Amino acid sequence: MTALFTRKDYQALPEDLRVHLLDGVLVKDDAPLFGHQWLQSRVLWDLKRILGPDAVFAAPVAVVVDDLNVFEPDIVVLRDVPPPEAKDVGVPLVVIEILSPSTRSRDRAFKTKRYLGLGVREVWLVDPDECAIEVFDLGGSRLARDEDAARSYVIDGFRLVPAILFARPDPKHP
Repeated sequence: MTALFTRKDYQALPEDLRVHLLDGVLVKDDAPLFGHQWLQSRVLWDLKRILGPDAVFAAPVAVVVDDLNVFEPDIVVLRDVPPPEAKDVGVPLVVIEILSPSTRSRDRAFKTKRYLGLGVREVWLVDPDECAIEVFDLGGSRLARDEDAARSYVIDGFRLVPAILFARPDPKHP
């Protein structure tokens, strides 16, 4: 039988090792593709314009779900700012995951339910393959495509329009 890793084992790992703890198994992620980082940057920009610089953070930040699960979401909106020496960010208000081929099923089927069970108020799944945004909360989910805006019920004024979010920039003007 394989020994399971725990939150304590996870927290003892070197700071520069990017892994998730999923049901006691360490799972390493490769560096994201540029398109993933580009979407993450756009979403962060919109959130920081509304909430300021101290409430929104990008991966890697640890969210402890339980003793066998520690996730590193792409973006978190914090309830409270943890102290500088903290190893995790507590229970975020909102989590945003940008789906990629290697994380799609894990983010949708495995992590979303656990985030909501932890007390995260909204989980946003940004899907570049489908050019869609799905917002989950305890009441269910809402899907936005094209010009239909995905709106937050917990962050006043936060909305993303898929047609704008997924529009490719002019490569000559970064």
